[in-house]
Amino acid sequence: MATAPEFEPVPLRPRHDGWSAERQIKFIEALAEGLTVEAAARRVGMTRDSAYRLYRRPGAGAFRRAWDAALDCNMPQLEQAAIERAKNGVARPIFYKGEQVGEWRHFDERLTMFLLRSRRPERYGKWIERRLPTDESDEEACAYDPDPGFRLDGPLTELEFHGPGAEGNLDDDDDKDIAPPSA
Repeated sequence: MATAPEFEPVPLRPRHDGWSAERQIKFIEALAEGLTVEAAARRVGMTRDSAYRLYRRPGAGAFRRAWDAALDCNMPQLEQAAIERAKNGVARPIFYKGEQVGEWRHFDERLTMFLLRSRRPERYGKWIERRLPTDESDEEACAYDPDPGFRLDGPLTELEFHGPGAEGNLDDDDDKDIAPPSA
């Protein structure tokens, strides 16, 4: 269980139905346990909107920092849940004539790419963001990655187009309307 950060509660006028120091502390503890803002506010007898008003209140800097730190307490669990969903998919029911007859697994490729790009950007990031050596003097730039994906022997000076529509490469009539790329 995550430990709630210590903070100085926002000093407010005492009210029986307001954000007392005890309610603020219990709210931050609930956030640190992994509850949503709405569920944590409900646990202490307050509303989500009043929690956000307190968050935005002038002089509530310590409360804001504690709130943000409490949310960060559960990032490792959230990351693991996302990894599990990317690896195992999510069960989706299959219905036939109003009855569930099975299920299939939905794999979210965008989630998978996000995880790969954020955890291994040197391998799965945008190719333009990777720094590849152009000569031997820059070889240490890729020393961190034993397999950078591809490597250029020198500067790129021209490209050749070898696809449908390339000059001398029109195999069937369907490709005649495709023009080669212009330089």
